[in-house]
Amino acid sequence: MKVCEAIAHWCADIETPFVAGIPGNGILEIIDRLSIDTSVPFVLTRHEQGAAMMAYSYAFQTGKPAVVVASKAPGATNLAIGVMGAYVESLPMLVISAQVSNDHERLEAFEEIDLASFFEPITKWSVQANNPDRVLGLLNEAYRRTLSGRPGPVHVAIPYNFMQHELDGYTPPAVPAATAGIGDGLLATAGAMLRGAQRPLIIAGGGVPFGNQDDVLAVAESLDAPIVASWLRKPVRDDHPNLVGMAGIGGSPAARHAVHDADVVLALGCRFSEQMTEHYRMQFAPDARIIHVDLDPAVIGRVYPVEIGVSGNLRDVLPVLRASVEGAPTSSQRTSWLCGLRDEHATYRATLSDAHTADGLVGGREVVRELRSVLPDDARLVLDSGNYLHWAEQYFPVSSAGQFHYPTSGTMGFGIPGAIGAKIANPDAFVCALVGDGGFAMTMGELETAMRIGVAVLVVIVNNSTLGHIRMRQDANFGGRRIGVDFTQQHFVHVPRAFGAFSAEASTPEELHTALKDAISSVLEGRSAVVDVHVTDELAAGPLVKWWDA
Repeated sequence: MKVCEAIAHWCADIETPFVAGIPGNGILEIIDRLSIDTSVPFVLTRHEQGAAMMAYSYAFQTGKPAVVVASKAPGATNLAIGVMGAYVESLPMLVISAQVSNDHERLEAFEEIDLASFFEPITKWSVQANNPDRVLGLLNEAYRRTLSGRPGPVHVAIPYNFMQHELDGYTPPAVPAATAGIGDGLLATAGAMLRGAQRPLIIAGGGVPFGNQDDVLAVAESLDAPIVASWLRKPVRDDHPNLVGMAGIGGSPAARHAVHDADVVLALGCRFSEQMTEHYRMQFAPDARIIHVDLDPAVIGRVYPVEIGVSGNLRDVLPVLRASVEGAPTSSQRTSWLCGLRDEHATYRATLSDAHTADGLVGGREVVRELRSVLPDDARLVLDSGNYLHWAEQYFPVSSAGQFHYPTSGTMGFGIPGAIGAKIANPDAFVCALVGDGGFAMTMGELETAMRIGVAVLVVIVNNSTLGHIRMRQDANFGGRRIGVDFTQQHFVHVPRAFGAFSAEASTPEELHTALKDAISSVLEGRSAVVDVHVTDELAAGPLVKWWDA
């Protein structure tokens, strides 16, 4: 068996849903053997970043890695933005890049750079194979590392002259060992601390597995505890009465008061990021006792001192914690505190409901509202990066965890390839990408990918012909001087037609409603659709409103 054949079999054995990238020297042999020896599809993307973003999104939805491939330096370095995003969000991904022949290494050969070093800062592990007989062993180790402990992307560079080398045998990849179970003793202590609290708070972060939403809610209900979501995560359904909003930039007043006043805090799968803590301004009460549970021991106590730190998989921890607080005695003080936060949050939500763009025009707020009203309840929303994301958090409630994905890496251009990855992960779900005009233009070529591979997604563009988030900061901090943020008027309605997708344009409430209904019908019939919505200059105020100081 040749190295290229072994890699193809390896891709099948790890059950990657696809191998994505752009063909080039050094990976052509892998792609060829995939088609001959396996049923794993090769997905041609229009840019390598699209391949990495698809895998990034697939991992967010499933917790499983997909494989992306790229040729030497130009192709491999194009993967970087998607690989970086997966690294920031602790998501598994398997990156295979070609490298120049090892006979020519360090001679400044064509397209040669040190790819192992290039990827090292944005992966859990990056290595170059220097012996063809070690390629399979390195890939098996990469598979183990991408899923073990705190997940993350891994990278293996393979000199292209290794592909035809004959191996003595094939060693199949081993499924990475499951995280060891958590002893009940430490969690029993944490449960007792929570049962004795008068103002217990649960902070639910991005590390809470989607399948454990009910465990989080059950703990909150047993304790009469409010739940605060970490920044731009929706780890539990929005309609649960114990949820009092999001912490951080653009967060809710009730979430701020819950953090400020809690006497015992249970932080679940939360890194206390800069955005969530509003540039690390957020502070707990001086006597607050913090229980921090995370898969990665390195983040426990890094930002805030903790009384109990539990390093473990939340899939194992949450059921034990749930059992430890069941039947907690009622407390009038706990109930009163929760009721007060609920009332405050209800007032905040009412204020949001009463807000409208002036003169009945369409702003980003109205786009999200209309989307939520016409999409199926279980639709999955994939965001790009931009100012409108704050409206998405406020006006797109979800009925279960996993329906809402903002790439907290801040990755522009994520929306379309992210939606494709989410649809591959959830073929029966309706998937919508909400993107700005800047992000759309970065990866709009991937619409052709969606059409070609038969993955139907809806793309909605919030089109204000500007980089709104940056413009807002220029207006606030540079005397209103806008430099490098404004585009000419753009009519993207023409772009999808080039690829055979449905397209429509809207600038009034009536046009928006009709366009979205027609686009949804197109997607349900199996044809991707784009709705280009021309909105007003109004921007979401969240980024400039001081959440912690307000």
